[in-house]
Amino acid sequence: MGSRIVPARAVGVVVVNWNGLADTMACLASLEAAAPGPARVVVVDNGSSDGSVQALRRWQSQHGMAPVATLIASPSNRGFSGANNLGLARLAADPAIGHFLLLNNDATVAPTFFAEIARALEAAPDAGIMGPTIYVTGGAQPGEVWYAGGALVPLRALVVHRLVVPPGASPLATEFVTGCTMLISRRAWETLGPLPECYFIYLEDAEYCFRARVAGLPVLYAPGAVAYHAVGASVRRRVPTPQVEYWKARHRALFVRRNFRSWTRRGALAYLVLTKPGRALAEALRGRPGLGWAVLRGTLAGLLSEHGQQVARQPAAVQHSPDGVLVYE
Repeated sequence: MGSRIVPARAVGVVVVNWNGLADTMACLASLEAAAPGPARVVVVDNGSSDGSVQALRRWQSQHGMAPVATLIASPSNRGFSGANNLGLARLAADPAIGHFLLLNNDATVAPTFFAEIARALEAAPDAGIMGPTIYVTGGAQPGEVWYAGGALVPLRALVVHRLVVPPGASPLATEFVTGCTMLISRRAWETLGPLPECYFIYLEDAEYCFRARVAGLPVLYAPGAVAYHAVGASVRRRVPTPQVEYWKARHRALFVRRNFRSWTRRGALAYLVLTKPGRALAEALRGRPGLGWAVLRGTLAGLLSEHGQQVARQPAAVQHSPDGVLVYE
């Protein structure tokens, strides 16, 4: 692992692996190549069935990473939030770690990533959440911008990525930082608590950013820090498209119910109720009735979910139970 950054800006990294060993190894290699590097790395295996845990344990021993690298093995797939919360709790136990970086296993960081993050934090020491510029790697158009800040579209319950990198490296306010590469300050984590586990995947990062802004914690985009993302690799792996559409529909309705109030809430719910049947019919007419049914089921599940209560503006701390989890230092 590259040399550690200054203690005041010490960053711990959480990488979640689910049947994606090759991607995870590339991600870890980029962390090793970064100079300076992170203060600590926690890899959470999310119930893989491809031998990932054994391979990662070999990597851990061969690289002599302890105590810098920790492997946590969950017996089941806890989803994006559940797995990352295991890693976050482990990092938070180390008082020297001031910031926590969520890094997708199908993402990599530039060698200067942590140096640029440190510079951005010097310019914005009160940042609650921060995200870098993210480029696409692999695919048809490698090198295209995937994230350069983000925005929330409330009435459609969507987040969108901006795709134009501004000049300069000064941090800029943004409404949304993608969980693909999300830096969370210890203050933000202590204020907001764990990531919301009612979302298995999709929109948990949007809610965390929304809650941060409501709590007065700055959410920023740092153009000078660079990461790369093999877009969609972690979701496409062995996940049928109808299941993805179900999650997206469910979590849009859930996001509205948990976070919006007054006319914004009513308008967003009306949009979902009025448009999703039309989307389902369109999918059926295209010969994809399974997708249409998934959209309807997901929307209804989100509208009726017991997790749809509005999030308190100052949420209480939540204890996350790591039952059955094995930790390898």
